[in-house]
Amino acid sequence: MSGKTRRMDRLFVSEKKRCLLSPLDHGGWLGPVKGINRPRWLVEQVVAGGANAILASPGFFRVTADLIPPSVGLVLRVSLTAGLSEKGTQETPISTLEQALRMDADAVAVSVFFGRDGDIEIYSWLAHLIQVSERYDMPVVAEMMPPEGRFFEAEAIAHASRIGLEIGADIIKTNFSGNVDTFSEVVRSVPIPIIVAGGPKTKDDSGVANLVTDVVAAGACGVAIGRRVWQSDDPRAVTEQIHAALFK
Repeated sequence: MSGKTRRMDRLFVSEKKRCLLSPLDHGGWLGPVKGINRPRWLVEQVVAGGANAILASPGFFRVTADLIPPSVGLVLRVSLTAGLSEKGTQETPISTLEQALRMDADAVAVSVFFGRDGDIEIYSWLAHLIQVSERYDMPVVAEMMPPEGRFFEAEAIAHASRIGLEIGADIIKTNFSGNVDTFSEVVRSVPIPIIVAGGPKTKDDSGVANLVTDVVAAGACGVAIGRRVWQSDDPRAVTEQIHAALFK
């Protein structure tokens, strides 16, 4: 069994091979807002709720590592949005494959926001990272986001995701189109594991389980729901709801 297979098996679990990825990587972008302002408490909550993998930056992992069981996968964010910078429209490389290997990560993650300044530069860096990571059997999660005016448009989601496939990513993280049929077409056109991003918190997030049910019905292999979890009053309970819907 290759190293990449072992790592992927830690991310996609159970007979269903699905991933409940808890994205705790918003601090650089949003700052220490509600929920993310308590890293150690938050990790305890999502792990207890059933998250089988965590997405975070190197520093976040460093201060919470002792709370993360060996059974929980680690996805290291190696690019980050500098929320205080006027130029922070695109992510900036902040870490390396070497650091990911030292931290025993199961994958590295990079985001590309098409339509924003710097999208070609970060896209090129991602492509290089994929090539280097292949030598060490390190899976790469490519968060491929379409232009803001087409953020939830199925055709744009499919195009952005397909770019990730074409350059060799192992996993795609992207938006849900809001429709099972249209997202099924995205899944068919990008035949590698797709994880759906949860998007911003809304006033009423009671339908988060329905979202998970829909993306699974469309063929996605997992979800990465952040703000709807950690900005809620009970992150553990919301994570439990997501887990129940994802693995039922």
